[in-house]
Amino acid sequence: MKIFLIITLPLLLFANECLNCHKIDLKTHAPMHYSLNKEISLTLKAWGLKEYNYTLENLPEIKDSNTLNSKSKLNRNLAIDFLRRKCLQCHLNSKRVNPSGNSCLACHNPHSNKNDDIKAKATEQKCLKCHNGNFIGTDYLGLFPKDFDESYRAPIQSDGSYPKRLGGIDYHHLIEDIHSKKGLTCISCHNNKNGNFEKVSCISCHQNISSKNHPKYHSKISCIVCHSAWQTNSYKSIILRSDMPNYKDFKRLTLSQDPYLENFLQKALKNSKIAPAMPDFLTNKIYKGLWYLGYEFRRWENFYLINYRDKIELARPLLDFELTYVDDKNRTIIDAKKFGGFVVTKPHTIIKEAKSCENCHNNRLNLSDKSLINYKLLKGNLLEGSNLTKEQIEHLKSTKYKLLRAKELFKR
Repeated sequence: MKIFLIITLPLLLFANECLNCHKIDLKTHAPMHYSLNKEISLTLKAWGLKEYNYTLENLPEIKDSNTLNSKSKLNRNLAIDFLRRKCLQCHLNSKRVNPSGNSCLACHNPHSNKNDDIKAKATEQKCLKCHNGNFIGTDYLGLFPKDFDESYRAPIQSDGSYPKRLGGIDYHHLIEDIHSKKGLTCISCHNNKNGNFEKVSCISCHQNISSKNHPKYHSKISCIVCHSAWQTNSYKSIILRSDMPNYKDFKRLTLSQDPYLENFLQKALKNSKIAPAMPDFLTNKIYKGLWYLGYEFRRWENFYLINYRDKIELARPLLDFELTYVDDKNRTIIDAKKFGGFVVTKPHTIIKEAKSCENCHNNRLNLSDKSLINYKLLKGNLLEGSNLTKEQIEHLKSTKYKLLRAKELFKR
């Protein structure tokens, strides 16, 4: 069975290449991408673990779930297992991202010794090999990931084939970010200086903002809240660890945007005697059981407001988990356990025109209905829209305002 090679071996595989000339410390050169501390910690915190501050270097190893004699130890082990055998195959320097196996080249293109042929600078194409699908990145180009089933692969092309999957993912084409239209790339804003990506904001460039269209009572609202056209919301991330070879139940996941699982299922559906197993993508060690992941549904039209650090931001149900675990004796050890919830998001789908007033002020959350969406938050509090005053309503109904909105919409 072919396994995707992952590079966390003391990074010696390329020591004789890049590091021979570039005397750098990888831990300080690219700390976010090197340690993945933020992604790992946030996932473990959503899982409910009290001890969650880990990096790639100190993330505990997987244990045999059958040997764990308490629910808390089992829960912790499954969380670690989920990271090492599901998430980290994409969030690492895998063959999918970097066929050469050189960690530096995951972000940097190779270059020659000629001064006129240097291509080492990180490119947007390199960024989007990781920042894609359900996460911030490809939304900048107006790409919204389709659902997994083959029926969503339309339109069929003139030769009868389906469109090419970009990085193994099918996309709908929506409005792209205005900065992308203007020719800006990822590193136009996210400059890497001294190993750290600068934290940029809208006012870094847009300093002369009209007070007429940006009243003071909106001073605590993030620019993105009003100026993002859409965002990726995947409701209820249903995750299953199954140690049973019941592959036919999951045949629709052969387009699940998981390169290992897709490849495994295509083989297992032809040969059911193959035992369910996946590698630890940090060590390449094989463990029994498969991790499946799906969503209740995906949408782009709804926005959720959150009060975060005294600023109104957008939120999304990125880590809205529902976990089931079935062991090799077909026993359901954990049945549809819900945890996690909403997190702050900054969609890269900026447009010049702002949303309408009603879009936020008429935003109603049915917080009592927990059947579909887990409204729990990892940080901050979800907000319902505040009622408009009589004066504001009259203003919205006025001919002047309607003409103004029509003019803005016409610009699109």
